[in-house]
Amino acid sequence: MTVASFWLTLFFWMLTAFGCVFALVFGGRDGRWFTTAFLGCVLLTIPAQLAGSWHATQIWLMLVDALLLGCLIWLMMRSNRYWPIWATASQLMTVLTHVVTMMLPGFSERIYAGLSTVWVIPLLLFTIIGIELDRKKINDRAYPA
Repeated sequence: MTVASFWLTLFFWMLTAFGCVFALVFGGRDGRWFTTAFLGCVLLTIPAQLAGSWHATQIWLMLVDALLLGCLIWLMMRSNRYWPIWATASQLMTVLTHVVTMMLPGFSERIYAGLSTVWVIPLLLFTIIGIELDRKKINDRAYPA
């Protein structure tokens, strides 16, 4: 493991912990549902990545990502908040990365690995920022000027 990948892995786990705790505490029912689905898929991702190689489409990883996309679509359709839309869009980009590697077999494994993992950062940031904006909107209504 290189120094850069160590720091990226550490950043991912710190952002995951913060995002999930924030969603649990402040996200209400939607945040709890998101956290359950997200952490479940993160745990499934670990063996899924070990089962494949970045030289070809990682089928097991694609299935886990598609499962999370399905969960997020379900949440988005039932939520009255906006942040699940943006989180779902980020996960859709991850799944589309897998689809592209099936359409273009010569796709660079380094680009594939980077693109399929980078979208989790905006997903978590959209979740944190969206929940906070929802809280601000509710609190602003509670105390009219």
